[in-house]
Amino acid sequence: MVALGVGVIALTGRNFRSYGFTLENWRSDFSIAVICVIAASGFIPSLLFPVIASNDVLNAIFSIGATLLALWAVLKKGSGSGKSGLTKTATSLMALAPLFSLAAVAFGMDYPRIASTAIFQFFFAGFGEEILFRGYLQSRLNESFGKQWKFAGVDFGPGLLITSILFGVLHLLNPFNPLVRQYALAAWSGIDSMVAGILFGFVREKTGDVLSSSLAHGLFDLGQVIPLLF
Repeated sequence: MVALGVGVIALTGRNFRSYGFTLENWRSDFSIAVICVIAASGFIPSLLFPVIASNDVLNAIFSIGATLLALWAVLKKGSGSGKSGLTKTATSLMALAPLFSLAAVAFGMDYPRIASTAIFQFFFAGFGEEILFRGYLQSRLNESFGKQWKFAGVDFGPGLLITSILFGVLHLLNPFNPLVRQYALAAWSGIDSMVAGILFGFVREKTGDVLSSSLAHGLFDLGQVIPLLF
């Protein structure tokens, strides 16, 4: 995904900056992106109530609820570099990560699996998917359709919605593999991912760069490490 997104921009001679590849406002962008760790709280109910863990619908509902809460927090936050109470809370939640790692070692958990999952979800899934979807696709669609709408002070257009739908379709097809005659579809995962795509899309539009949405996506995906700790 990184190669595809970056490659198309380079081969067509487009300006990387206009596609969100800039670190100009990285401090304020980070303070917005870190709020998205709130979305990872959607994984917690399945840990507290085992009946939820095996129910795709309930899992999706809690995840979507947490994602919408994160979206509300992102849109509510100002664009300044100062940290709000929401940002401080989210940062504090991130600071718990080293404690979880120590607990994994202390209680004999599958530490290599936990570490590899965290690295893959944060860097490869988070940054890889965002460079293609919010970096290239959403930016390219914005060039074609414009950004004629405004919500909570953020300008956006059909590109955000189209990209989010495509992002949902990608995850809808997660279990689909005709090579092994597996034709199942992950419907609720697709819906959940589409809502998450809207969150990342608004982060991209609010900050103007793809680093922010990549961080937001990576922090969101780190929630998948939580079940491995128990």
